[in-house]
Amino acid sequence: MSFQKFTLGLVAAFGLPWLLLIAVPFGTTRNIDAPEFDEDKDGRTGLYETASRTGRVANGSEVYGANGCYVCHTQVIRPTNAGNDLWRDAWAGQKNDDTKNGPRESNAFDYKGELIAHIGLTRNGPDLSNVGYRLEQAAAAAGVSPEDYVYQRLLTPRAILDNYDSTCPSQPQLFRPANAFGQTTEAYLDAEGNKLVPGKSAKALANYLLKLKKDDFIPDSINYSRD
Repeated sequence: MSFQKFTLGLVAAFGLPWLLLIAVPFGTTRNIDAPEFDEDKDGRTGLYETASRTGRVANGSEVYGANGCYVCHTQVIRPTNAGNDLWRDAWAGQKNDDTKNGPRESNAFDYKGELIAHIGLTRNGPDLSNVGYRLEQAAAAAGVSPEDYVYQRLLTPRAILDNYDSTCPSQPQLFRPANAFGQTTEAYLDAEGNKLVPGKSAKALANYLLKLKKDDFIPDSINYSRD
């Protein structure tokens, strides 16, 4: 085999996958135009604009990525032909009403404006596209606030009966020891019984997780699961 053929083979083996799997998708989705609502199908007109994620929510997204949450959790609801996400309880959103389309699969606009789209690598844990709903429901059942529930889950993910078999690691690095001489009303116990209070990163992450809800009304043209 000549050196020229060997070089062409390397380019084909590594260059084509990079072009088709990275370069082309990045170029076509980097700047996507907002679709328009159709009055006949959607009951409204104008451009579809996604809600911006700023402030603590944006900070929480950075904490989510920095602590590797995307390794075990996805944020993408697959179409039925690729899985059963739409039929899993509370995974794909809430039931239909006047302001929401109801359970739906993900689309490119769900990640618009994010510095990093946390689509995820594996599903060792459940998908988190609409985890805000599930966290609120679990907190109500436990008789605590959603924030309290999230903080305790971050510290002791297996302490709650329904999650005794969870493989999610504890995140004590997001907390700091409670000051014995200060206010400890927001202190939470870790697995060893130590009192900890949430730091800025824990608060930002909790805010981000509770905001994970695909509850905006999307145009019929991109609601691929409408039927």
